[in-house]
Amino acid sequence: MSSFTPQSWNDFALLSPMNPSSLIQTISLQDQAGAIQPGTFLRSPSWLQNVNWVTSPMAVTPSATANAHLFVPNVADFASVAIAAAWNTSHAMTSINTKLPLCVENIMFLKAGGAFVNYIYLDWLGGLTSTDVQFSFRDNSLTDGDFANSATGTIPAFTFGSSTFGGTSRSLQVTLLQPGDYNVALRIYDSALNYSMYAMHWIVLP
Repeated sequence: MSSFTPQSWNDFALLSPMNPSSLIQTISLQDQAGAIQPGTFLRSPSWLQNVNWVTSPMAVTPSATANAHLFVPNVADFASVAIAAAWNTSHAMTSINTKLPLCVENIMFLKAGGAFVNYIYLDWLGGLTSTDVQFSFRDNSLTDGDFANSATGTIPAFTFGSSTFGGTSRSLQVTLLQPGDYNVALRIYDSALNYSMYAMHWIVLP
């Protein structure tokens, strides 16, 4: 995120936001009606909020209901299709245990490469919906944002438009540019007029 390691909470304001487009080639989120809404990059003036945040209304869909998997859109790319088939046989991308603490259920294993789309399935809880969902690195929330060409701090993020998001087994589809260990998040403004953040720990393999 920055060239130095923070030594205290006082240092976070000195950090610059990290651009998620350095990791994301494409990202989409399935809405309540089942339509796929592509993510659009923006410098978000609304990611940072001076409010009381609440627990996210989102959780990983149990694997018995919808199993996270790797998909190759180009069926003529036989080598990648074979790699995805082997991956889906040997890799549990999201938790297979529904009795784990919530703080670890967000650990996910994904694969980098422009040929692959990682499908993750998420549930909206409590009947809540949202028309304002954004994606970025989790720790961008600790910064003051980027003030370049802006009167207020903006955060580099992806937005999914103003469609209504909700329901269960909704797919988050992402193609990743590089392997690594990443803390990312969906910033949600829900139908109860609350802000929350669903954090995910992505372990992206080559």
